[in-house]
This record gives sequence, structure tokens and C-alpha cells, in this order.
Amino acid sequence: MIQPGASNTQAVRAVFVIDPEGTVRTILYYPLSTGRNFHEIKRIILALQKADSDNAATPADWQPGDDTIVPTARSCGTAKERMESNDDDMYCLDWFLCFKKG
Repeated sequence: MIQPGASNTQAVRAVFVIDPEGTVRTILYYPLSTGRNFHEIKRIILALQKADSDNAATPADWQPGDDTIVPTARSCGTAKERMESNDDDMYCLDWFLCFKKG
């Protein structure tokens, strides 16, 4: 990631998010001319923690308190149960896309 006119010997700015088990969960690279967005780094860490604690995924631009995405149903029966569920904490847009309220 070298910009025109930039030194080709300087290091690139990078951010690594590593979980307590030592697994790299996120890698962000920035050109030398661009500062890091610490609000986004914090949001990423919170989103990873939420996804882990709820066994869910966070959609684009997720913020704490927002709804999360429930993992896709692995069978037709489970998908049907979800679609017909009266669970107030979950809603589905289709059999493959269900959300858990934040």
C-alpha cells in the first residue's frame, strides 16, 4: 500500500484486534497519510464481543443496542419454526434472515 511520492521503506499503519485466545479477529490497514478511526475500532471490538456473547452477527454500521443477525437456520424445520415463532425478541424478514432485538 504505497502512495505516489511516499517512501517505500516506511511501515504502513495497521490495527490488529486479537481475542483472549490469541486469534486475530480483525486487521485494518491504513495508508501513511490517513489517520485511524478510533470510534470505528471501538465499534468493531464491541461488535465482536456482542457477536460472541449472543452467537450472532452484527450488520453493517451496527452500534451497541442495535439488533443482531441470528445465524441461518440449518434445516427447513428450524426455518419454519422461526418464521412462525411468537418470540418478541426475534423477527424474520425471510426464512434465511432473522434478527434478535438489541
